[in-house]
Order: sequence, then C-alpha cells, then structure tokens
Amino acid sequence: MKRLPVVAAAALVTLAGAMAHAAPPQTVYRCGPDGRTYSQTPCADGKALSVDDPRSASQNKAAREVAERDAEQARKLADERRQREAAAKDQKAAGFKTAPPADAASAPARKPRPKAASASVDASTMSPPMRVPAQGTASK
Repeated sequence: MKRLPVVAAAALVTLAGAMAHAAPPQTVYRCGPDGRTYSQTPCADGKALSVDDPRSASQNKAAREVAERDAEQARKLADERRQREAAAKDQKAAGFKTAPPADAASAPARKPRPKAASASVDASTMSPPMRVPAQGTASK
C-alpha cells in the first residue's frame, strides 16, 4: 500500500516531462548588421529563426540510448587505462637499468677529439661573412 504514492509520483514526473517536450515552438530572432546577436524579442532588421527540434520522440530516445552506451564505454575504457597505469607503476622499465653498474669507474675512457688545424682552411673558398642586426633594433 505504501508503494502507491511512490508510483503515482513517478507517473506524474514522467507525464510532466512529456508535457514539457510538447511545449509550443520558440522563435529566436537573429539581429544586428552581421547577424551575430540573438534575441527572444523581435528586433529591427532581425530574421526569425525556428528552433524546433524536428526529431520524433523515438529518435530522441534512440539518441539518448546511444549517448548512454557511449558514456558507459568511455567509463570502462578509462577504468581499464587506470588499471594499466597502476600496474605499470609497479613494473621496472624493460631494458633500462635503475642504478649505474658498480664497475663504472673501470669503463674505458673516451679519447679526446683532435683539434682542427685552423691553418689548413682556405679563405678563398669560404662564403662572405653575414651581417647580423644588433639586438633591440627592429626593422620596419
């Protein structure tokens, strides 16, 4: 017997929602010289736009169902990603050492690179020097 008021309230809410969708169509006016201003009241040089939803109730229901399925799929994918990230934090990166080897001091030293001899460059084959504008001056 206590369920009857709850069922009646749910029916009223559902009926109210259906009646809200059956509201008369609204008209919006596109105003301004470039048509970038919208108003619910008529304006000079304004054009009336109809903002009715041409979809049927079954199309609206199908669209809501698709959106709910997409949202559920997104939640599942996000949960899977978080689980993979949590598992990856616990694993060491493959192929990478976390600490240098104990015998790093005994590794072969690099040979120094030989310095280029400046006298061997032939100045006649070089391009002329570039002029770089001074810092802080702007060209117009």
